[in-house]
Amino acid sequence: MTELDPKNDPIVVAAEAPNEIIAGLWASVLRDEGIEVMVKSTGPGMAYFSSMGNQHDIYVLESRAEEARQIINELEEHTGEIEY
Repeated sequence: MTELDPKNDPIVVAAEAPNEIIAGLWASVLRDEGIEVMVKSTGPGMAYFSSMGNQHDIYVLESRAEEARQIINELEEHTGEIEY
């Protein structure tokens, strides 16, 4: 993979998480993989005292977006496979 100067690498939405908890999980996994992540809530948010239930966008550098999407897709495939 060719390394780009982060100053010239656009930031893009890699995924849309259904809520803050899932967004935090995905962001944590991506950071563990060395991908810089920014999470932003969409929707009314603090107008109702919390943005926890709102959809959250996961932003990454464009050069890492496809890798981030693959990782998130793998996480989504395994959702529900955890036994308690």
